[in-house]
Amino acid sequence: MPGKREELFQYVLIIKKGEKTGNIDFISILICLICWLFFVFYSIIHQQFLSVLFIGSFLIPFLVARTILSRRQNKHLTFKHPLFACGMLWLFVPGMRWIALFFIVFILFDHQSRQSLEIGVSDERIVINTFFRKRYAWNEFSNVILRDNLLTLDFKNNRILQREIIPERSDVVEEEFNRFCREQLQNTADQTAL
Repeated sequence: MPGKREELFQYVLIIKKGEKTGNIDFISILICLICWLFFVFYSIIHQQFLSVLFIGSFLIPFLVARTILSRRQNKHLTFKHPLFACGMLWLFVPGMRWIALFFIVFILFDHQSRQSLEIGVSDERIVINTFFRKRYAWNEFSNVILRDNLLTLDFKNNRILQREIIPERSDVVEEEFNRFCREQLQNTADQTAL
């Protein structure tokens, strides 16, 4: 993947993450525990103590506890396994199987929210690597500049996007990057004038 990324973009800037993942972890744990309580309660009400739903539901607190303990050694672990278990157990609840789809989407969003945001800059466009990639042509910008590790994307519609980059991971020389951006903006202006 790194080889492909370098072919597509002349520059790839890694953006510094502003928020901690603690809120995401808390929401993941809370969702898992609410599901576990629902599955146990549902099994008790319907007296299905030998069902896959009741027995399998005890896998959820086990996976949550294992993930919490394992994160002490590996901070990059996510709660995708307990969330996946919750999603699969929803398939055993009649009339509520569609809820499993929400867990697949939540796992995808959880994964994306933990990834470093990347901004790819090529001679054709600027791409921001969010869950749904945002692609901007050079003619949408009035200025693009990198100063003191702060990337500023100044749009023609008076919108400004500023993000701090991680210089150790971005491997970008400011003067060279700014010259490249000025050239792209000038080329776009020249093409528009014709």
